[in-house]
Amino acid sequence: MKCLFCDQPITEIITWSSLFILSSQNTHPPICDQCNQKLELITGEQCIICSRPFSKLDPKFRKKDLCNDCYNWEQNPEWQGLLTQNISIFHYNDFLKELLAQFKFRGDHELVKIFAEPIQTKFKQTFDQKNSPILIPVPLSSERQYERGFNQALSLANLIEKQPIEEILERSHTEKQSKKKRSERLLADSPFHLKPDTNPKHYKNKNLLIIDDIYTTGTTLRQIAKVLQSLSPNSIKSLTLARS
Repeated sequence: MKCLFCDQPITEIITWSSLFILSSQNTHPPICDQCNQKLELITGEQCIICSRPFSKLDPKFRKKDLCNDCYNWEQNPEWQGLLTQNISIFHYNDFLKELLAQFKFRGDHELVKIFAEPIQTKFKQTFDQKNSPILIPVPLSSERQYERGFNQALSLANLIEKQPIEEILERSHTEKQSKKKRSERLLADSPFHLKPDTNPKHYKNKNLLIIDDIYTTGTTLRQIAKVLQSLSPNSIKSLTLARS
């Protein structure tokens, strides 16, 4: 068995319990220990809205339980309260940046298996059966979907077992958000809209969870939250792999 990322052999420590699990489930770790250690989990104090870790933030950019960015979002009546919470799993460090680049832009879809256990664990820690949400993957434009061959947000959503996934959003083709300055993102018209056959009654008072790979400025997620708000849901949150 080789690591999906670095292609080095994976050395497993065999115990009676691990032997039983492996034989009964026929599973193997998708990533070697060396690569796994480079994935940096977000822990400790963090912004209650966007999961930004305060340990990596200058105290002058913190406003009580909020980072300065979220504080500014919440001061703007147009965006206030739209996104209840973003839950991020990892720091967007150099290793994860390279891993996601290989996954998204170089077509190595098999790498999604690396994120299965972390995203399932975070989901179970955050949600219970009573507030279990409908998963809404961030859509790609048809042009971007053709380029990549898959939608990474949908692939991540599919890792969360036994949860309804509903692709009710469409996206028009625009320049990549990552290439735009924050001011340009805010001024740009939202590229997102609901598909024509979406039934608003189905989502009224439901909990909705937007799925994406990276939280950067929060613009994309809030643009989507504004579209979903028209459905009168109970809450709109997001789950992302990384917080940059």
